[in-house]
Amino acid sequence: MAEQIKEVDKEELAGRLLAVYETREPIDFISRQYALTAEQAYEVQEAFASAREGRAGKERKGHKISMTSPATQALFGATEPAYGTLFEDTIHTGDTELELASMMSPLLEPEIIFVLKEDLSIGAEEEEILEKSVLSAGIEVPDSRFADWFPKFQLMDLICDNGVTGKVVVSDKGRDDLTLAEVEQIKLTLMHDGKEVGTGFATEVMGNPVTSVAWLTQKLADKDKSLKKGMAISSGTFLSPIPLGKGSYEADFGQLGKVKLQVN
Repeated sequence: MAEQIKEVDKEELAGRLLAVYETREPIDFISRQYALTAEQAYEVQEAFASAREGRAGKERKGHKISMTSPATQALFGATEPAYGTLFEDTIHTGDTELELASMMSPLLEPEIIFVLKEDLSIGAEEEEILEKSVLSAGIEVPDSRFADWFPKFQLMDLICDNGVTGKVVVSDKGRDDLTLAEVEQIKLTLMHDGKEVGTGFATEVMGNPVTSVAWLTQKLADKDKSLKKGMAISSGTFLSPIPLGKGSYEADFGQLGKVKLQVN
């Protein structure tokens, strides 16, 4: 039976997760050893992020938001989304090439990326978020430090593992003139090697991706934190995640533009 986590274990668990970046050896689910609350899991995530920033020297550059649809929340028995931290080596700007062998077990999720033109106030709401953001076409590549992870992990595993953050590709073009209603109407078409593999709508992301970012600002406000100028926020997928394979992907968000990912 999983045991309740002790205070000392949070740094140790964070160290285990961080070590995977160097060893390339995935670890077993934390949920098979410990029973953590969501708050305890976020404490592990923060210890991991602090260690990656301090020991590995990777600067924090934003956040990603997961489980932004009722279907994905139901899959893990959650009642709200979850978030992770993006680092300088997470984010790739413009059409991008990635090596499949450089990742563990990656997925692909088309998402709108919010890049902040100004600091947001603590707990910023939708209108402020839109006013201070450039919205760009994006592709998130979730990846995990756990073996054979999707969809077998528990909510606490996802949170501890930094929201299963892998890579985020964000278009070098974007828009800062869309209304809340216009964002809600955005349609996504995903192509793989020239063939359509899925379509999705902004309403899949908490009704509106701007609302997803507002959820994040409220969660961070509980910790007296806010989002800063230059940060990127990956706001939630328009589609159910698909396994990432080799080939050329294009995510077309209509009036928001498109972005391409080549996987070799």
